[in-house]
Amino acid sequence: MSEPSRPDARDQGPGDGHQELRADLQRREDDLNGLLGRFKTLSGGFDELSGKADSLSTAVTSLRSETTDLRKQLSATDAKLDRLVADFTDHRERYERDQAVLAAQFDLDRALGEWRSRFGQRNQVRSLAAGLVRSLTPDLVGKGLLRTGSLRGFIEAHLVHDPEFWLGHATLALAAQLDGDTELKFSAMGEAGYRGDGKTLLFLSLAAARAGAHEWAGNCMDRYLQESVDPDHLDRDFLVVLDAVASGELGEQAHGYASRLVFRWAAEATAGTTAARASARRWEPQLKKLLIPPGDRYASFGEACAGGWEDLQYGWRLATVTTAALDHLRREFPPPGPGARSATRAPYAETAIDRLIRSLEPDEAAAHARMEFLRRFIEHRGDERATREEHDLRQAAQTEVLDFATLLGHAVFEPGRVALGEEARRLALPVVLPHLCVAATAFVNASLQRRKESVRVVIEGWRTVLPTDPAESVDGTALAAELETGLLARTEAEAAAVDRNLPRRVGGTFGGLAGLVLAPFFLVGPSLWLALVVGGATSAWGLLDVRRVPAERARVRAAGAARNDRAQRRLREVLGSRVAFFTDWNAHAARLEELRDWNPTGQVTQ
Repeated sequence: MSEPSRPDARDQGPGDGHQELRADLQRREDDLNGLLGRFKTLSGGFDELSGKADSLSTAVTSLRSETTDLRKQLSATDAKLDRLVADFTDHRERYERDQAVLAAQFDLDRALGEWRSRFGQRNQVRSLAAGLVRSLTPDLVGKGLLRTGSLRGFIEAHLVHDPEFWLGHATLALAAQLDGDTELKFSAMGEAGYRGDGKTLLFLSLAAARAGAHEWAGNCMDRYLQESVDPDHLDRDFLVVLDAVASGELGEQAHGYASRLVFRWAAEATAGTTAARASARRWEPQLKKLLIPPGDRYASFGEACAGGWEDLQYGWRLATVTTAALDHLRREFPPPGPGARSATRAPYAETAIDRLIRSLEPDEAAAHARMEFLRRFIEHRGDERATREEHDLRQAAQTEVLDFATLLGHAVFEPGRVALGEEARRLALPVVLPHLCVAATAFVNASLQRRKESVRVVIEGWRTVLPTDPAESVDGTALAAELETGLLARTEAEAAAVDRNLPRRVGGTFGGLAGLVLAPFFLVGPSLWLALVVGGATSAWGLLDVRRVPAERARVRAAGAARNDRAQRRLREVLGSRVAFFTDWNAHAARLEELRDWNPTGQVTQ
């Protein structure tokens, strides 16, 4: 069977078509309404999401602020923690230092106890020895207030426990002398010399001088100086002894022995046994420091010298060694007054014997250095570095030694660097003076060798030669005329040179006129006007040279006259300065004989 055919739309009526359109429109409206609803839903969701984003942004801003505050709090906490760590470290260091100081105090107390047990009686012997040499104890014995047996008993009791201490035997010898026991006296002196040879000789010399036995003091001092003193290792204590001897506090005999010994040391040094430290060359650096600079007194002559002025100045300075040395010696060693060594007191001898008595033996010195280090460690509150620095400085100052040549140099040239009295420095002066004269002679000879027979001078371009002998006559009038002639010739040559500007006169004048005449025949328009302007300017430039020449010549001649006046004044200054310069040079060199004749008493031998 065939399928029933659809009704053709053309066969439908108008009402059916409108219904389908309305239905289709309705469906579209429904779809639009659905989309509108969905859009509203999405819009609401977007608004809600925007609100949440704003809330989140506010929260982030708040969190950032809180984070910044937290970071500041953390920084403050870190700073507090750092301070706490630093305080803890300081506290720990202070605690460790306090513990170290307590340990050092304990060690010091123990060292003091050991010191008293081992060396306590030595201090008592030192006190007794000081009383014996100062006449305090002998006065008590003479008055009957003190028995010599008690002195001997105390000293002998000490020697039983400490027989190695030389001062105990030396003190026993002094006590035996008070008691009149000659045999014990010499036995004790021999034993003391065996235990401490150099110290014993010095002690006996100083003690004998205090007692008025100057001959015995001189003999002991002579042995001490020759046998126990090393000229290459002179300590500070020796300087006090030298002051005592030089001041006559130990008598004239000891002074004579010391003088001969100083000369012997100087002779040995010059002979080369100590590398010739006391030779004449040894004193050249000190003499160079004393040389007198010429200053500005000869500035005119120096400015006119045509080279070699520095060499002339140095030669002049070398000649001043005589004047400089004499001035220094007379200032440092004025003539001694009458009775310079007649003082009743003996301060140097007292200081020397006090230092000798207080001097520590090697076994004492090591323990004493350890105790001094502990004391400074406690004073510095456990700062070991500061303690070590101060301790080393003190030890270096206490153990500083000088060699003989250095001692002589300080005594004569740098007294502030060595603690020597005037008499001790005078004792060193005769040793150094001959070498100073030899060195000064070498300076003067070198000075005169540097001086040539003539010197060239230049004044405003004019050159001449002047003699270096101030006694040789120089015709100043002839030199002035020669200078004027030379400068006048140069001035005229400069004035004549003004006429030699031919390109300007010929090229400018005639070239410009030629341009003015010929330009109208060859050029027209703007080119013609430009050529006329250039030609006129060139002609004027050339014609101006005609007026310039006389004015320029007049100016050159006026400048030449002023230059001649300056040169004449300079010539007179140079001639006068030359005479003064070389006259002073000769005067300084001539004082060499005066330096050779000067003696340590500050007088000049006739």
